Amino acid sequence: MTDPQLSSLFADGTAPDHDPAFTAQVAAEIGRARLRTRLLALALQAAMVLTLAGALFVAGRLIEPALVQLAPLVEQSPQFMGVPVPLVLGALLVGLALRARRRLRLRPV
Repeated sequence: MTDPQLSSLFADGTAPDHDPAFTAQVAAEIGRARLRTRLLALALQAAMVLTLAGALFVAGRLIEPALVQLAPLVEQSPQFMGVPVPLVLGALLVGLALRARRRLRLRPV
């Protein structure tokens, strides 16, 4: 090493942030950590959707006998634009529940 190189080495120091390989390694680790966090968030959302779908399937199977008995009541209920009012109210409730879910959802990382 020449004298100017040695003097710049002692002036700048040998801190790891001056090492390009170290900087690249740290940047790669940060990128992997962010990717893992994003994948975990997606996996949690997928698990939530699958759990909800399973719960709705089981609930549908459990209430099917009751729905068969309620079918004549729904057919005789008043209609709104050709659709029974209980179905309209059910659709409104589902829409409000989905809207509330979107408003209460946590921001992704």
